[in-house]
Amino acid sequence: MKKNHLTLAALLLAWGAVFSTTAQGAAPARPAGAGPTKEQKHAKEADEFFDGEIPRLKIEISPEERERLQRDERHYVEATLTETTPAGPRLYEKVSVKLKGSAGSFQHMDGKPGLTLSMEKLKGGERFHGMVKFHLNNCAQDGTYLNELIAGAMARKAGVPASRCSHAFVEFNGRDLGLYVVKEAFSVDFLAPFYKNTEGDLWDGGFCSEVNENMVKDKGDPKDKTAIKELIAACQEGDAAKRWERLGKILDIEKFISFCAMEDILCHWDGYNFNRNNYRLYRDADSGKFAFFLHGMDQMFGDENFPVMRDFGTLVGGAVMHCPQAAPLYRARVESIYEDVLQKEDWPARVTAEGKRVQNAIAAKDGRWAKEYEGVINDARGRVTRRLAAIGRQLGAIPKPVVFDANGVLKLAKGWSQEGTGAVCDEAAKDGQVSLHIRAEAATVASWRQTLHLDAGRYRLEGKVATSNVVGVKDPSGEGAGLRISGGVRDGQNAAVGSAAWQPVGYTFETPGGAIILVAELRASKGEVWFARDALRLVKAK
Repeated sequence: MKKNHLTLAALLLAWGAVFSTTAQGAAPARPAGAGPTKEQKHAKEADEFFDGEIPRLKIEISPEERERLQRDERHYVEATLTETTPAGPRLYEKVSVKLKGSAGSFQHMDGKPGLTLSMEKLKGGERFHGMVKFHLNNCAQDGTYLNELIAGAMARKAGVPASRCSHAFVEFNGRDLGLYVVKEAFSVDFLAPFYKNTEGDLWDGGFCSEVNENMVKDKGDPKDKTAIKELIAACQEGDAAKRWERLGKILDIEKFISFCAMEDILCHWDGYNFNRNNYRLYRDADSGKFAFFLHGMDQMFGDENFPVMRDFGTLVGGAVMHCPQAAPLYRARVESIYEDVLQKEDWPARVTAEGKRVQNAIAAKDGRWAKEYEGVINDARGRVTRRLAAIGRQLGAIPKPVVFDANGVLKLAKGWSQEGTGAVCDEAAKDGQVSLHIRAEAATVASWRQTLHLDAGRYRLEGKVATSNVVGVKDPSGEGAGLRISGGVRDGQNAAVGSAAWQPVGYTFETPGGAIILVAELRASKGEVWFARDALRLVKAK
């Protein structure tokens, strides 16, 4: 069965459509009939591999190389690789192999080690299905063998770089190690679908490590730390306005926000913004700006209620999201991914299809395991289904960013809810005006409330009130009828008591940005108040 991976051309198209600011440029003109380039041939071979059958891979190293690997498991040694497919065996010589993995997944040679294979380190090596490097993940933390494949597919559809995955059965020096996930490595081949110029610098985030100038640079001059220092300095800028400007010059903010959104959507608790782990950092050679790549996605979809919007405590995440411009951009990006990526493809069905593909391959080796794997597929499908539903619920409950008109005014006729006891709250007409009405039946603190998500700034909540026999109750927050925000005090202002015809009321406040609750309230032992609904508005101070 063919998998629905994005091809190289489709990825390029999707990336350009999502981010119009990415400098893709036009490809150099080629003579008519010149045929595909080497890069295009390599990309096609990789596409076919990730869409193809599950192979058997046999890795062999000599006794001398085995001894070297045991002494230093992170050091490459020479090996041969034999791939067996329905089309027959194929031998690759001059292959380099080493052990891989971190705290949760690393296993020694006598276990089921994760492996990295490089096809270009030794002279005379040849690419493996167009790839110069790939990983064999032991899935020590993913019994489904599906998490990284599904998560990566979602991310790439959203335009966020992530490795493609497939599967293989692996034999290592005569030991049958069973099923592995084959994962595309962070190489020039990986970069090509996302960047016109693949000569940028690539950093490894390391194990539970924050962005810092001593990060390992996998690609580029390891002594050149100018750009990473510039990113760190921009993140540490104290003034939010200046920080946003500085970040925009060294960080691709749109791409970073998409990366953050996908970490939340996928429940990537072991990623950058939640554990400072499992990420790569790339600086585009053309724009000079940094972007983050998803990595280590073997523990996805574990918490269906994982928040899709939360405060990031990381250096870069906190620096971006604590700027007032970021929250509405982030909210909009999560919504667009949900609508355009998560809702337009049947991801639970995709889980089942990928699982059946694995199950059929397992059945050829172990019928009992294949039968047990049926339950694994159902569990994986259920977790993805529940996660998508939870994201939809969360988006429905999150206050949407507000949009003011050209004069800086936001009308507030709709969206109010009641709160409090000892009073009747309803909508009623007063002098022909539809109003938010509160009538005290005992000593009461009752209100109409509305939550808005505001940028940092100074605002004024305005309206008109009419009162009848209001006997105010003195309180630090205010007396009688008036307007304020939750947590704010009226200090004797807009305190309407007694009986009065329509009069203006207002409350001025400042906010650093975020969710603000507007309050139209009555604090009284008796009486009633009407807030003219169409007169309620929020004005942005100039």
